[in-house]
Amino acid sequence: MKILIIQTAFLGDLILTTSFFREVKEKYKDAEVHLIVNKGTEDILAGNKNITRVIPFDKAKVKKSIFYFLSFIQNLRKEKFDLCLCPHFSHRSSLIAFFSGSKERIGYKEAGFSFLHTKKISRPTRDKHEVDKLFSLLYDSNTQIPMNKKRPELFFPEDRITNIKAVLESHNLKKNFIILAPSSVWETKRMPADKFKEIFISIATNTNYSIVLIGSSKDQILCENIIERRLPENAKKGLSNSERIFNLAGKTDLVELSYVISQASAIVSNDSSPIHFASAHNVPTLMIYGATIPDFGYSALADKQYIAEVNDLPCRPCGIHGGKICPEKHFKCMLFQDTDLIFKELLKLVKDK
Repeated sequence: MKILIIQTAFLGDLILTTSFFREVKEKYKDAEVHLIVNKGTEDILAGNKNITRVIPFDKAKVKKSIFYFLSFIQNLRKEKFDLCLCPHFSHRSSLIAFFSGSKERIGYKEAGFSFLHTKKISRPTRDKHEVDKLFSLLYDSNTQIPMNKKRPELFFPEDRITNIKAVLESHNLKKNFIILAPSSVWETKRMPADKFKEIFISIATNTNYSIVLIGSSKDQILCENIIERRLPENAKKGLSNSERIFNLAGKTDLVELSYVISQASAIVSNDSSPIHFASAHNVPTLMIYGATIPDFGYSALADKQYIAEVNDLPCRPCGIHGGKICPEKHFKCMLFQDTDLIFKELLKLVKDK
């Protein structure tokens, strides 16, 4: 049996879907599982034993050339898939599912061009975690999924983490550091850098933990602006300030980033992909929500977690993904975040860890 799964969403969504891949392989033990992903995200699946083949799909090329799309689906049809599972709900994903030639195509009722699916499952926007929505493509609504099956699953091929492992060991950074992840694709999901700086200073001044900042190469300046190197002498805790501060933005690939997060004592992140990396490794997670809300289903799956949000704002949520600017022009959902409370809750997360 040959199964095709289409998940061309953002990196965080792909990470969340890894528990679904595991369950598909468990249900169809002898099947080949082929997966279409957004080009540039495939590296996070390195070493994933549940996937037979990963097929990168270049969305940028599709926008420039219809011939790329036609060639892509023509090659898919040659595979002769028996079943297509479509957890992505764009019009294009439904088209890919249809043109794949698979006779059975299961997707969401709310998907674009959902009429092209042979079986349609309702996908509520709220009240269910994204992983539960994914599993609804496999099981009926009465099936109870234990937490250990919901968590994402990421792997570390040993040859991929040799260098980053050496970096952490050379700085004695094993389970004694806190990660700050201040970025997001969407501006309204980012707590301002000044707020992250306040948290940074609280950690550096009041704890023994080292601090690691993460992000893409585009976030290097953002992370550097958060770092405060002029800390008081009593913040040393036996080390110089520079020995406790590490800006890894743009300095790791996805596998290395996953390993770094797995070794952390806790992570502080906006509503973005680092939350899902942390869930895969059950790392204590403090999530900061602005434009979006946990009820959309993308919150952490770690045992220890805390949600920081400004409640009772009638404008929240202002969109399922957030946006570039605050529609109300006040950005209260982030500017009113209480960093003293965030630090207090962070200390609870790392206690006894």
